[in-house]
Amino acid sequence: MKRLLLALSVLALLLLCACASKATPKQPLPDPEALAAELQAAGAFAEELPLSENDVGCFLYGLQESDAPGMRYYFSSGAVADEIAVFPCPDEAAAEKVKAECGTRLEQQTMLFTSYKPEEVPKLEKALVLQRENTVVLCVASDYGKASTVLDKYF
Repeated sequence: MKRLLLALSVLALLLLCACASKATPKQPLPDPEALAAELQAAGAFAEELPLSENDVGCFLYGLQESDAPGMRYYFSSGAVADEIAVFPCPDEAAAEKVKAECGTRLEQQTMLFTSYKPEEVPKLEKALVLQRENTVVLCVASDYGKASTVLDKYF
């Protein structure tokens, strides 16, 4: 009888583990402004990140507007490395290009902040570059726990 109870307990535990391992479905992606607002409202950044003009963002990321129509860039004042960039791309090839340019941007920022404000470099080293379908997001945050709480719902 004890063996039967033990076997049933182990079986129940295995079934619970199997159910728990299924990934929860992700929420639909919000528009770039809404995602940035949600990240900022979560308190993930050291300061409010204002929306920048797309031509500035395109220059800093080495992109064309056609690479990600509807892209949005949010940069700090320069005193901190915090930044958000959201790229809704037209196709997979554009998303791959944008993702690569995000890596280049992070390398450049790391070099800049290494000599300018080295205490910001760990933020850049932990930066999140996430892709879901054809949308790419770059997030450099002061509090990655808060940023991840928001982004984990979508990516």
